[in-house]
Amino acid sequence: MSPSHNIVPYSIVFDAYHLYHLPQFEPLIKLLQADDRFRVILTSAADNPLAERQLVAGVLERFQAETILAPTEPERAARIKALAPDVFVCGWSRYPLPEFISDRTLAVMLYHGIGVKPSYWRDNHARLDIRFIEGSKRAEQLRRHGVTTELAEVGFPKLDPLIRDQANGRPDLAAQLGLDPAKPTVLFAPTFYPSSLEPLVRLLGPQTEDYNLILKLHQWAHFDKRFSGLKLGRQVTLAEKLAASYGHVHLLGPEQYNIIPYLLLADVLLTEASSTIYEMLAIGKPVVVNRFYRLRWSHRLTRSRLFKRRLDAEMNRDLSAICYELRRPEDLGSILHEALQGNNPFREAQQSAVAELLGNLDGHASARVRDTLLEHLERRAT
Repeated sequence: MSPSHNIVPYSIVFDAYHLYHLPQFEPLIKLLQADDRFRVILTSAADNPLAERQLVAGVLERFQAETILAPTEPERAARIKALAPDVFVCGWSRYPLPEFISDRTLAVMLYHGIGVKPSYWRDNHARLDIRFIEGSKRAEQLRRHGVTTELAEVGFPKLDPLIRDQANGRPDLAAQLGLDPAKPTVLFAPTFYPSSLEPLVRLLGPQTEDYNLILKLHQWAHFDKRFSGLKLGRQVTLAEKLAASYGHVHLLGPEQYNIIPYLLLADVLLTEASSTIYEMLAIGKPVVVNRFYRLRWSHRLTRSRLFKRRLDAEMNRDLSAICYELRRPEDLGSILHEALQGNNPFREAQQSAVAELLGNLDGHASARVRDTLLEHLERRAT
């Protein structure tokens, strides 16, 4: 769709540093692959666990794009810098960006989550030229926390397929999973920390027998990472035992890295303080937030440290106005029943929160990212 095939396309590198960064990139990658003004190159980190690197390599292959994968991070950085891309897109900026790109490269960030955690504003490398954000509330929040990077309000590209496909609901995927069409579907997507899986897992099976239960763990659990002394692989062991014991429980593997198709399938989301809350609310479906966690000792003794390090206290409080809250594991069955009755007491507050935080939900956020990139690239060329 370029005006002339004689024009050299802009080279754009997408760095899916972790596999869970990729869903935010996918709609934009596919859009730019169909646009001959762009040459798309994909890459991922060399210092991830072997299992993650092997899985990512297979996933990237499916895009049929150029890839840069290297045995070490210095070698990967050197190859990307030698390429001298016009644009470098990251899903976070927690690494030495100047080692990957020269001053002439446009460095942009499409943050991998909508963000209910302080890491959202703490993660903002000085080398970034543009940060793509969802809406006005996010802009205000970032400025309040000292972020001075140029902010471009475009919406949330990860949600483009969710908005466009919500009427379909993915019946093909339901059949693949073997879901009972006569039962409502619960999607449980615990985060890696603080997680409610451990205190809830004993009751999950018996309290959800009237439902299909899809269980999607955080990627870090599958790759057995450690966080604050907690061995996350334990979550996989618990989930596998649960799925083996109950036929209505469907555990997703690490290859099912994108939650969007499963949000389309689900009738209700069960989670903690996670960005998936806002992804589910974007299509008007109910969310149940678990208010109990497995905590390390320091966070049990001083919960304020938890909010300082891992959660944003203000946004955590805001969830009470837009979500059902589960305070005791034994009440799971009753609160799921309440959430699925259709009498949504949070409707107005949800609509307001979604509008403020997510901005434009027309399914074309990726197109706005593309247009912003072209505007900056063309301005640099003159």
